[in-house]
Amino acid sequence: MIKFRAFLTLVVAAALTVTMSGPAHAANTVALWHMDDRGTVMTDSSGNGLNGSLKNVVTGRPGVQGSAFQFQGTPSVVSVPHDARLNPGLGTFTATVAVKFPAPPTAAVGDFDLVRKGLAGTVGGHWKMEIAQSGKAYCYFKGSAGRLVLTAGPNLADDAWHSITCQRSGSQVRLTVDGTTFTKTGPTGTIANNKVTYIGAKGSTGGDQYTGLMDEVSLSVG
Repeated sequence: MIKFRAFLTLVVAAALTVTMSGPAHAANTVALWHMDDRGTVMTDSSGNGLNGSLKNVVTGRPGVQGSAFQFQGTPSVVSVPHDARLNPGLGTFTATVAVKFPAPPTAAVGDFDLVRKGLAGTVGGHWKMEIAQSGKAYCYFKGSAGRLVLTAGPNLADDAWHSITCQRSGSQVRLTVDGTTFTKTGPTGTIANNKVTYIGAKGSTGGDQYTGLMDEVSLSVG
C-alpha cells in the first residue's frame, strides 16, 4: 500500500534495511489522506470524498512522502464527518498511519489518540489507534461480541518516523509496527456507529491530544 511505500522511501534515504512483514494488503481503500494539504481541508485521495476539517493543525511539515501535519496544543485535530464506510462492520478493517513524535504522552494527557471513530460508551461499538504512555502503539476494537486491545512493540518516542497498522480480521487483531507484527485473538463482532472520525485527538475539543507529526493515513476494508 502507499503507506508502506512511503515508509520504505524513508528507510532507503536513511541507509537502513527494514523487512516489511505487515498484514496482507487490503482489498479496498476507503480513505487515503496524504496530508499534503496547505489549507483547512484534508483531502481524501481515495476518490470517496471523505475529506476532513483541520483545527489548529500546522500543515506543510516534512513528511515520509511529501508533507505532513503537525499536531500541537489543545485542541489540534482533524474531523471527518460520519460515513458508514469508515465502520469495520463484521469484515476485515485496516488502519495505517505514519507518526513522528519526540516524547510519549504524559500522565496528564493519558495517551495520544491517532485515529478513532466513537467513544467508550458509543452505541454500536468503536475502534481507535493510540500511543500509550509507554510510547508503544495501541490498537482497540470493540463490537457487538466483545473487545480486543493490543499494545506492543518498542517505545516510538524517538523523534523518528514509524509506520503503525491496526487490522481486525475475523477474530484476530494484528498490530504491525515498522514491519513487525503482533497478534491477539478474541471475538469483537460488528462495529458500526454514526460518529465523527477524529485524527489527532479524542474529539473536537481535544482530549488525549497527540503532539507530533503525522502522515499517510489510510483506512481499508476487505
